[in-house]
Amino acid sequence: MSFATRKLSILPQNARRFVSTSSINTTLIVGGGPIGLSTAYHLALSSPNTHITVLERDPTYTRASATLSAGGLRQQFSLKENVQMSIYGRDFLRSTNSLLRVDDEEVNVQFQEKGYLFLASSEEGATIMRKNNELQTGEGADIKLLNRDELAKTFPWLNSDDIILGSYGGELSKIGQL
Repeated sequence: MSFATRKLSILPQNARRFVSTSSINTTLIVGGGPIGLSTAYHLALSSPNTHITVLERDPTYTRASATLSAGGLRQQFSLKENVQMSIYGRDFLRSTNSLLRVDDEEVNVQFQEKGYLFLASSEEGATIMRKNNELQTGEGADIKLLNRDELAKTFPWLNSDDIILGSYGGELSKIGQL
């Protein structure tokens, strides 16, 4: 049994049909979801002479979990690196039409920003939220802190009686489109 055959034996039986053993690939990425495709894209940018194969069990993406999920993208994190990665992802998704264009054909990933709302119902939670907001906005995140009255006005369906502070990531002008 060759090395390539032994390596392929760890893949699911139905996945083997997507792998060509006749050509040598320097990189095999297992999984063509957002992380796998992002890895392939960035590897191709940084190493244009690298041969890359992405192995995806559903190459049509009609049953892929990433395309079927509602998804979500936020910048409300307490670690600077997570905020930076999320902002990079947001900006990348905003620019996919031009970044992933092939010749004159644009790629539409149907990215829709809807925003993220976190709520604090204690002074301790509100203090943490304010501290995190300083970090987030300092890194360039579009996060607004809303007090109880602002929350009630912006989100009339929300019972804000026991809420002290809210952290909304996204454009407030898009709230009516939720």
